[in-house]
Amino acid sequence: MNLKGQNNIRTKQTNRSQVLQALLRLGRTSRQNIAELTHLTSATITNLTAELIREGLVRETGNLEENRKRAGRKFIALSLHEDAYWVVGVHISFGQLEFGLVNLGGSVKKQRKLDLPAALSEQQFADLLLTELQTFMDGIQEVDVQAIGIGCLGLINFENGVVLDAKPMNWQNIRLAELVASAFKLPVYVDNNVRCMALAEKMFGGSKLAGHFLCLFIGEGIGSGLVLNDDVYRGGLTGAGEIGHVTYVHDGFDCWCGNRGCLEQYASNAAIVRQLKAPSLNAVIQDCLKGNAEAQKAIRQAGRAVGTVLASYINMFHVDQIVVAGHLADENLPFMPAVREEVARRSFLFNREKVEIAFAAIREQIGVIGAASLALHYEVFKK
Repeated sequence: MNLKGQNNIRTKQTNRSQVLQALLRLGRTSRQNIAELTHLTSATITNLTAELIREGLVRETGNLEENRKRAGRKFIALSLHEDAYWVVGVHISFGQLEFGLVNLGGSVKKQRKLDLPAALSEQQFADLLLTELQTFMDGIQEVDVQAIGIGCLGLINFENGVVLDAKPMNWQNIRLAELVASAFKLPVYVDNNVRCMALAEKMFGGSKLAGHFLCLFIGEGIGSGLVLNDDVYRGGLTGAGEIGHVTYVHDGFDCWCGNRGCLEQYASNAAIVRQLKAPSLNAVIQDCLKGNAEAQKAIRQAGRAVGTVLASYINMFHVDQIVVAGHLADENLPFMPAVREEVARRSFLFNREKVEIAFAAIREQIGVIGAASLALHYEVFKK
């Protein structure tokens, strides 16, 4: 983990950010531990934490016993004041819109979901979003919302907050950040929804200490977010992470992206439902849990397909960890064992240097927490 600060006046803001990020990663901890992690001087840590305490973002929470210098020595413990800062996360996925009120610690205190009609024009969607977001914001009386983060499916220009192309919804060139910021007079950040999920896992999930990891989301499609050197990797104007559109079968099923044989045509929720002619993914999962051989086979085959693509990914680009999110990433389903088995069978680098393939720590709320993480990251932790 690279979390080094600097010790000169010109970099005070950078140092402040490093202290806040250290608290996020370490949880309840001492000034001494923060100094060790950031390589900042004790004087710098003392000054910065005093300032953060005055601002209400950090507070002292009693004594902390640590085994250093002499047994049982007590240090004053510091923690983030989680309810000191609030944002709203907006998750836009295929057919669904989700809102959440989220605090500095990544906890969702208020949430609302609604289905999106199948055929909405860009303008109809924009009008619906502003109306529903206003309704959600009007229901927040107890705290002040400081920023809005939006995670949206599709190709996103993060710098400008523009949805360049969300083909599954037939949307193009929606100036989402500008639209929402103008309506609510708050800072607004927009990114691809799975990159937001990766950020959530980095900030609040099980990947706090992983410097390089891939977050894979299995939904109606398949997307991924990559974290390198503790930061989300975007890779250019349209970002990176379209692992669902890696070719899995040469001349396979037609994909909406224009290619053929894409992974998500064989391993996504939609692909499994289509294959089994089932009413929903939930129906498939329930059949699987009841021992239905056909459902179990379909889910296992989807896991093998994902594992095949991940094996090539690991051979080309070794990461510390791969975390998988979505309804198929469940301990009671055969999906994840099939992923791990296929990666182990196909990737020679995996067998030389193991990559942890784990369930995402954040489950049902990963979309809205991811969107909120985007706003928290840039308004508080990296400001």
